[in-house]
Amino acid sequence: MKSFHIITFGCQMNEHDSERMSGLLEQEGLCAVDTPDAAEVIILNTCSIREKAEQKFYSELGRLTRMRDLSGKKVAIAVAGCIAQQEGRKILARVPSVDMILGPSDIARLPGMIKRSSSTGGPEIATEGDSDYHVSSLPAARSDRIKAWVSIMYGCDNFCTYCVVPYLRGRERSRPSADIVQEVRELAGRGYREVTLLGQNVNSYGKGGAAGDCFPDLLRKLNDVSGIERIRFVTSHPKDLSDDLIQAFRDLPKVCESMHLPVQHGSDKVLMTMNRKYTIAEYRDKVRKLRDAVPDMVLTTDIIVGFPGEHEEDFEQTLHLLGEMRYDNIFAFKYSQRPGTAALKLAGHIPEAVKEDRLDKVFEVQKPITLERNNRHKGTVQEILVEGKSKRGGKLTGRTRGNKIVNVAGPDSLVGSLAKVRITSAGPNSLGGELCE
Repeated sequence: MKSFHIITFGCQMNEHDSERMSGLLEQEGLCAVDTPDAAEVIILNTCSIREKAEQKFYSELGRLTRMRDLSGKKVAIAVAGCIAQQEGRKILARVPSVDMILGPSDIARLPGMIKRSSSTGGPEIATEGDSDYHVSSLPAARSDRIKAWVSIMYGCDNFCTYCVVPYLRGRERSRPSADIVQEVRELAGRGYREVTLLGQNVNSYGKGGAAGDCFPDLLRKLNDVSGIERIRFVTSHPKDLSDDLIQAFRDLPKVCESMHLPVQHGSDKVLMTMNRKYTIAEYRDKVRKLRDAVPDMVLTTDIIVGFPGEHEEDFEQTLHLLGEMRYDNIFAFKYSQRPGTAALKLAGHIPEAVKEDRLDKVFEVQKPITLERNNRHKGTVQEILVEGKSKRGGKLTGRTRGNKIVNVAGPDSLVGSLAKVRITSAGPNSLGGELCE
């Protein structure tokens, strides 16, 4: 029996792709191990969205190939994910000893590639993509027993000028709604309490395809699945946040009051250059409607600083937007040049030192806002889904419906259940509480 180990870089989509690869390999009789030095097959599932993730991957690939060479063991190394799709055979020019290269839509081919690689010794490459991947039913070895990721669509049609996703994961393809509902029913039958629906732009689910439903329709069907207590989803594009989806937030009790709505920038000029297809006024209006419908909505966002052509007054508009929107949390990044994107050809690229300074200022503005938004929960009673032990202090940890982490003392028997907690303290990253009787 061969053993395998998967190292995952990047987003929830990649994490779930790794679960699918694990499920496929375990179905073929392979055994997952906890460390790469114990594995006969090592798979690096890569991300190409930002330069830092790519650098981390190549550093880890170099370390693993050296470890293999020094050990003298027969170990196969596979590169999967977005870098595999983007670079393909070029990876072999940097690291000739890689045994397999496969793109995100080719993971169903992994078991066969491992068999052929072990018999022929030559590199196996599959980056042509599977046109039926979105309707395939692949097993998943899930990393969690309480919460589950469920992919509802693949690819993207938006072509933001900084992003490689449409080129690496292809155009939008939505899974049939009946398949998604069936998967969620099966998860509920196995004891899962929460699902997070995944897609590059979940709001556009069902457009132009045979999915059978739009996104709010899908949420209504999943809300009726017995056993599932909570429904979340990522990621949403602001241009596709419809009144119907806002009503679903308001009316469906299992859809949690938490939304990640990436604004990316506070300047209309920069948004146009990014090809985001909305203005700040339109974004502001949608957020107002969302908060009017669901006053307890927890809102998070993404911010990019240092985009080509970003002048100081553009950047100041981003800082102003943070003060106005009062996000519960943000994920902020320096603009990163990615091969194949339209932004590479833009004029006015920003020096690295300026990008660093602007990123620091963004976090300086947001940090007290996040603490303020957490402090407003003190004294309230929140429902949490208890997920397990906290990393420090030996307490239980769980999340509110708004996706806030809460640490609380309590018996291990609560893991996997919903519990009422009175919030007693708030920090920048989590809340503290005590169980209600």
